[in-house]
Amino acid sequence: MKSYFIETYDLNKWYKEVMALNKVTVKIDRGIVGLLGPNGAGKSTFLNIATSQIRQSSGEIYIEGHEVWNNPEILKRFGFCPEQEKLFEWMTGRKFIRDLAKLSGISREEAEKAALTAIDLVGMTDSMDRAIGGYSKGMRQRIKIAQAIVHDPDILFLDEPLQSTDPLVRRELVILIQSLGREFGKDILISSHILHEVERVTSNILLIFAGRAIAQGDISSIRELMDNYPHTIRIRTPERKKLAIELLDYDFVQNIEMDVLNKEYISIRTADPDAFYCLIPEIAIESKIEISEMTSLDAGLEAVFEYLTKGM
Repeated sequence: MKSYFIETYDLNKWYKEVMALNKVTVKIDRGIVGLLGPNGAGKSTFLNIATSQIRQSSGEIYIEGHEVWNNPEILKRFGFCPEQEKLFEWMTGRKFIRDLAKLSGISREEAEKAALTAIDLVGMTDSMDRAIGGYSKGMRQRIKIAQAIVHDPDILFLDEPLQSTDPLVRRELVILIQSLGREFGKDILISSHILHEVERVTSNILLIFAGRAIAQGDISSIRELMDNYPHTIRIRTPERKKLAIELLDYDFVQNIEMDVLNKEYISIRTADPDAFYCLIPEIAIESKIEISEMTSLDAGLEAVFEYLTKGM
C-alpha cells in the first residue's frame, strides 16, 4: 500500500461565517511539495492544521498515516518555519536556536552542538552571536529555518520562507531547501503565493484557491497558463534609476514605474516572468546593483486562478 506524505478527507475550517478551508481532499506524495495560492487562499490555515496548532472544524488529516491532533509522537518529528516574524529580538541567534533545541527535548549538553550544526547549515555562523533585532530579512529567514531543523525532524513545514528576500538570498535559500529534501531526505511542504518561487524548489505542487484544492501535480501545466498573463514585480533598491536603464534593453519588460512616495521602490511589468526572474540576479551581480527586496504583486497568479475556478 502506498504511503503518502499528507492525506486529507473533506477537511474544513471555518471562523464564524468565514470558510478558510472548504472540503479539501488531497493525497500528497512524499518529497518536496509546493503549496501554492494567492494571499488569503487558506495556505497558512492548512499548515497550522497540519502542524496541530489549530484543529480542523471537521474532516480528517493524516501525516504519514498518523492523525496529528494531540499526537506528540508524530508532532515531535515536525519542524515548522512560520511566516510571522515575532522573534525574540534581544536574543542572539545562537541562544535562540539553542534554547529551542532544549525545548524540543534535546539535553542541555547536546543543545549547543545541535544549534551550531543547524546554524552552520543555514549559513549563519558568522552572525550567530549578534542580536536578532539587527538581522536583515534574509538572515531572519535563515534563523527561522535553523530553529525548524535544530532537532533534526523528518518533516518540514515552511510558510512563505522566501517572502520579501532579495534575489541572491532567495537563490541561496532555494538551494538550502532543496538540499534538506534531496540530501537529508526530509519531506517538505513549502507554501508561497509566487509561482516562480515554488518552481525553483520543486515541480510537485498543490494549488489552493478560496479554501479549496483546485489542482495538483506537475507545475509545467500551470506554467503554461501563467505565461499567458503579464506579471508585475516590485523591487526595492537605492539604485532604481540605474536598474530601470538596464531593464529598458529587454523587449519583455513592458512598463516601469517609480514609486513617488518611497524613493527606493520600482515596479516592473513583464510579459515573460520566467525570463525576468532569471535576469534580475544577473543584473544585480554584473552591474553591482544592490537589491534588498523583490515581491510579486500577484496579478498574474490571480488571473490563472480565476481561469481555473470559472464555474466553481
